[in-house]
Parts: sequence; C-alpha cells; structure tokens
Amino acid sequence: MSEALDKLKEIGAQKIYEDTHIPIGHVQSILYESFEGLNKLQFLGFVSIIEREYGYDLSEVRNQGIAYFDELSKNREVVINEAIYKAPTHKKNFIVLYIILAIIIFIVAIIYTMNSAQESLDNTVQESKIVEDVKQNIIEDTDHKDQNSTQESKIIPDMNSSQEHDVNISNSDTLEEVNIQEEQVEPKAQVAESFIIEPTKRVWLGYIDVDTNKKYQKTFKGKLNLDPSKEWLLYFGHGYINIVIDGEKEKFADRHTLRLHYKDGKIEKISVEEFKRLNRGRKW
Repeated sequence: MSEALDKLKEIGAQKIYEDTHIPIGHVQSILYESFEGLNKLQFLGFVSIIEREYGYDLSEVRNQGIAYFDELSKNREVVINEAIYKAPTHKKNFIVLYIILAIIIFIVAIIYTMNSAQESLDNTVQESKIVEDVKQNIIEDTDHKDQNSTQESKIIPDMNSSQEHDVNISNSDTLEEVNIQEEQVEPKAQVAESFIIEPTKRVWLGYIDVDTNKKYQKTFKGKLNLDPSKEWLLYFGHGYINIVIDGEKEKFADRHTLRLHYKDGKIEKISVEEFKRLNRGRKW
C-alpha cells in the first residue's frame, strides 16, 4: 500500500467527498483499491482530481487500476468471441442459443457503454463547475480589493476636510474633545496566554490565520500549540477533539468533520456557511 493512500485514508472519504465532490462510494473504491464499481474513464478522472486537490502522487494506484481494467477488457473480449464463434457441438438448437446469448451480451455492452459515457459526461460537468467556482472566487477577491481601494479614496478627502476644520478650533475645545475621546475608548479584549489542541486520536487539521488568510494543514496526534493572540479558523477531519485555553478544557465528540472559530480566548463551533463567511467565501 502506498504512503499516499495512507495519508488519504487519514483524511477520510467523507472529507475527500466534500472537497472534490467525487461520490463517496467511488472515493472508498480508490482508497481501498477495489475497482469493481468503476469504469476506466471514471477511475482515471477521479484519481487525477484527488492528486490535484491534495498534491499526492497516486501513480502506483493508477497503474494497478489500469492493469485491472485492461485485464477485465481482455476477459470480456474472450467471452464475447467464444460465445459468437464457438463451433456447434451435438445439436443444432445450440446455435440458436449461442446467437441469443451473443445478442444479449451485445445489448448489455451497449447499455454499459452508454452509462459509462453518461457518467463521464457528468464528471466533466462537475469538473467544469469546480473551475467556475475557482474563477468566481478570484472575481470576488478582485471586487473586494476594488471596493477597499474606492473606500480609501473616499476617506482621504474627508480626512483633509476634517484637518482644515480642526485648525479653527480653540485650544480649550481641542483639549475637551481629547478628554471625551479618551473616556469613550473601549478596553481591549483580554488575550489568552495559551491555546492548545489535543485530539483524542490521530486527525487531519486545516487551520487558517484569519488576519493574513495564510493556511496550514497537518495530520497529527498529541498536542498542537497555536498563538493565542491570533484569530483562527479550524477544520478537523473528525470531531474527537479537546481544546485547552489557559488550562480550561472544552471537549468535542463527533465522528463527522468539525469546524471551530477561535478569537480573543474563546472557541465556538460554527457551521459550513459561517466558516465560508469568515474564510472569504471558501470552504477551505
């Protein structure tokens, strides 16, 4: 078994399905090298998508799958040829039986080919949708930057106007305004001194620094210390996780994927929609 397959099994079929939209049954067929439920086009397409999504080399799995489907194709051709060209033996009635069998096999082959073509078309449409989603994310990021640029250009004239107005204010009024502003300043949120993640069993974790949008991922067990002064988005492959903040432990127990938001010493479980909102519209 390849190291790449071991890593993919640790990530889990459920998360791979969520990331790639490949049907979970087909993901499991690839992970456990059981290709009966796939055809050759599906297999090659799904392996390529998984390689592109996670950056793993699945050439060993690909070669095993190609060998399997080539052997299957040869066996099918032998069966068809034997059924069609087998010489008559004792009774002429067997000829009619062989012809009927050949017709049935031919019809089954046509139906199988049509289903395979339809599934391949569905996969192509699905890949096109993924590409469109990526393009849309790029467009949204560009629009966001343009909006920020427009807002900054509007703020600059307002600041200049405000500065001109402040020149005409007397010293006493300025001092009074400063005192008022100091009274209105809200106290800063208290930052935790430690933020520790303790999975109860080996887990894949993707974590994002919200301020910089820098992403990290690792598979581990034991403890992971993160900077408690930062805001984090956490995405776990399963939910058997303990979070320890300043010595206080909060336990989570769920076999499904888990999404958490950490900020100012507080941790909360969030939905997929809330995760996407905090992650600039992206699932990961």
